[in-house]
Amino acid sequence: MDRDTSTEVVTRMHRQTEYWIKESLVDLLDIYSFDEITVKQIVATAKISRPTFYRHYSTKDDVLEDLVNDIISGYIESTNNNSVLEFDNVLENYFNYFESKKDTMRILIKANLADYFTSAFTKKFIVEIKDTPAPWRKWDNDLQVSLGVQFATGGLINVLIGWIATDCKINSKIMIQELMATIQGLG
Repeated sequence: MDRDTSTEVVTRMHRQTEYWIKESLVDLLDIYSFDEITVKQIVATAKISRPTFYRHYSTKDDVLEDLVNDIISGYIESTNNNSVLEFDNVLENYFNYFESKKDTMRILIKANLADYFTSAFTKKFIVEIKDTPAPWRKWDNDLQVSLGVQFATGGLINVLIGWIATDCKINSKIMIQELMATIQGLG
């Protein structure tokens, strides 16, 4: 029997294998700290061979980076797909998206990787936000963009981490209302 090596099949299997590897890392993070996890454990959990792992990633750090980038890219895609322009709509999309990712986010938080996520999220948004107009954002230069993104994402991510850490017990609509009131109270 000949093996189908067409690009579509290889790409699909490539994505599937990376999914298994990232899911295995998440499963292990629910039990162990990131430092305790080994490639050997990831391979065993994913039920793949070491050479297969190394065809996709060089280190477990690369797996974590890819996992976090997937979450962030998914959020950016959801924002772009929903054409959110008003800030309360931005918050609604933010809470809805991350509520759908709360299990993985909870594990990242529990594994003390919230700072890692915050840093990656902020770096990505400094680049992304330059191309995304918003009527409520009036930043005039690159320094204001950088400071604004750091301030906004740092604050929002801390709120998100607190919300997820309490298992999203407060309804997202109430979170949005209270955040809007809090932000308006700043100015």
